[in-house]
Amino acid sequence: MAGSKSRMPSERLVERWIRAGYGQGEGSQYKPFLYVRDVPSRGTSSMVKSRITDRTHHYLSKQELKVHLLSTYQPNVVDIREQFALLPRSETAEISENIGIRHPVYPGTNTPTVMTTDLLITIEQNSDQKLLAISAKLSKDLSDRNIEKLRIEQLYWERRGVKWILATEKNIPAYLSKNLEFFENTLHDERVTECSITPTEFSMEFERNHCATLCFNQILSLTSRRMNLDASTGFSLLGVAVWAQISRIDLNKDYITHRAFVNLQDQRVRRHEFI
Repeated sequence: MAGSKSRMPSERLVERWIRAGYGQGEGSQYKPFLYVRDVPSRGTSSMVKSRITDRTHHYLSKQELKVHLLSTYQPNVVDIREQFALLPRSETAEISENIGIRHPVYPGTNTPTVMTTDLLITIEQNSDQKLLAISAKLSKDLSDRNIEKLRIEQLYWERRGVKWILATEKNIPAYLSKNLEFFENTLHDERVTECSITPTEFSMEFERNHCATLCFNQILSLTSRRMNLDASTGFSLLGVAVWAQISRIDLNKDYITHRAFVNLQDQRVRRHEFI
């Protein structure tokens, strides 16, 4: 992971990146074409370990992270590949020429850019698999030039019969993505697997202790104390229950914080569809 890609690469260097397998592969062996280290940071990049792929994912914006969390939450998603390379470059160049759009080049060079899709999702349906390509952007970043590049990307996937969607803040569930982020770190807490109390048991006790006048932390502390656990372990148990969709905590109504009041759904299991 040391070092970073040159931001003014020659054609020869880009070909070497492609031969090295960046932006190619699948599952735990996949290597994104761009890593966090490869782009200037504005405080919006992030790295997150995935329970689906068992590797660390690299996201260059908060919007990409949100889509990752929403995708991970879906029970039928079996692979997520970020910064997926649209290869061969000759094809994106051909598409550009066909529709009269200038193909992007690396700044300060004449080297054609390896275009990428923010997230390529593999979905399992009825013992079959299909792909979904997602560009995660904020509406304010959809300049005329960026829209041109998105059109190239869309046509690339259209040729392959793969559905492509543009995910902006206007068409993804804001509460759900933020609340999933609130519980994200609980998925990798070893205390959960070592604990004699299951996430389901803790979640049910949390719900029994629920009270409209108590905030999240108060209910968590009360539940942990009654089950002879420290609050940190209790939080992780609850988070795992939330991610497994066996908790009645409503993730779509208000933002969950440690000091916020908690809303419960009437039913224990409610699938949240995003894709």
